[in-house]
Amino acid sequence: MYRIDEMQKIFLLLGTNSGDMENNLIKAQKELENRKIKIVKRSKVYQTKPWGRVDQPDFLNVGLEISCEYPPPELLSIVKQIELAMGRRSENLRWGPRIIDIDIIFYGNQVIDSSHLTIPHKDFFNRPFAVRILAEIAPDFVPPCSSKKLNDYLNGLEHERFEIYRG
Repeated sequence: MYRIDEMQKIFLLLGTNSGDMENNLIKAQKELENRKIKIVKRSKVYQTKPWGRVDQPDFLNVGLEISCEYPPPELLSIVKQIELAMGRRSENLRWGPRIIDIDIIFYGNQVIDSSHLTIPHKDFFNRPFAVRILAEIAPDFVPPCSSKKLNDYLNGLEHERFEIYRG
């Protein structure tokens, strides 16, 4: 049902707005690597405004291109385990403050729509900062169900508020 192919580009978006945010991003990346998930490319760290629920601190976000041998549901299980181990709780408000959030944005050209997993991530194109971050590391990637490269989606986003926190 799910394909595992070394050539598939897999993209994650990590975000945090609680605690030691820089360390949260570093720790989450180390946890991924400890579980045999190779980080192929990493974006700059961006400071972004909250999305969905705006009455909270700004976020730090980083985009990753990874490679792994895990099929999508297993990868989801791993990122959820990392979130819980780092202190994220399931009772957190939707779009509320969090120590770490790890979203699977794309898994190659796969389209998955199940009760537990949606790929491409359902809110990706509604979040200009997310488009900007992944376009930095994969400007020529064409998302599934699209004919445009990620870089092409940047047109018109110049007015959006996101900034490089650390290069």
